[in-house]
Amino acid sequence: MRKMVQINEITFNNENAMMLIIENHTLNLANCHEVGTMIADSDQSSLLYIIEENEEFVYVTMPVEYWPEMKKAYDLKSEVFLQVGEAKIPLENWQNELTFLVENVDGNFNYGEEFVKQIQSVFLEEK
Repeated sequence: MRKMVQINEITFNNENAMMLIIENHTLNLANCHEVGTMIADSDQSSLLYIIEENEEFVYVTMPVEYWPEMKKAYDLKSEVFLQVGEAKIPLENWQNELTFLVENVDGNFNYGEEFVKQIQSVFLEEK
């Protein structure tokens, strides 16, 4: 069985590190580490970053409404952390995985035309 958790907020600290915040969840970050893989859920217009908690995969869902903040962190080459309550863990492979995923989705309509357009408009078009 896979566990799905959705971020509720993104903030940036004083060092421009991006915090992916999950509120009101029992996820114990002390028992977690990153798998270092990001995948797409084109049906839900989300990106999923995979972590592991006690040998069980946990899919951290990042819906399309959070992508502009993710693009900002990407452009700044910010450090990225997952935060639940006061606990946080670094997501050290986030930047590389986002790069790989965006390059893979661009022009690949196996993901669906709408999802490809969403990725292109947020991550590939100059603002």
